[in-house]
Amino acid sequence: MADVMPVRTSTNPVEGINRCECGSVRTIHRARGKRAKFLYSICDSCGTNQQTGQYWQEKFNVHYATLADLRQAEQASQAVVCDAVTEHETEPQPEPKPEPIETESLPVPEPQQTKPETDTEPKPGAWKAILAGIILGGLTGG
Repeated sequence: MADVMPVRTSTNPVEGINRCECGSVRTIHRARGKRAKFLYSICDSCGTNQQTGQYWQEKFNVHYATLADLRQAEQASQAVVCDAVTEHETEPQPEPKPEPIETESLPVPEPQQTKPETDTEPKPGAWKAILAGIILGGLTGG
C-alpha cells in the first residue's frame, strides 16, 4: 500500500496526519467556531470522524506533520515491540503451580418454597381517577 499525503477540500487546514484504524493515512483538522477545541479526522476509506469523546481526541492529538515523520514513528514503535518480544523469549520463567486447597463440605440449605402474594383487589382510589379522566375529557372535547 503506497501511502501518499491525502489532498483534502476541507475549509479547515490540515494540522497533521496519523494512521486510521483501517490502515490508511488520515488527515487531522481543527474545527472552527464553538467546536474549535475539538479535532476531527478525514480518512479516504472510513470518511469523516467528528467524535468529541476523550478517547478519540487523545488519538487525534497524536499526529505528525509529514508522511516521513509518521513512518519514522511507526518504525520506532515496531522496533520497540520487537525488542520487547525478543527479551521476553530469552527469559522464560516457569509458571508457579497452584497448591491444592482443602475444603470442608458445608451443608447446602434447601431453598424455601413461598407463594408470592398477589394483590387482586383494585385500589380504592383508582376508579375515582378513571371517572375524573372521563369527565375532564368530555368537558374539554378530547
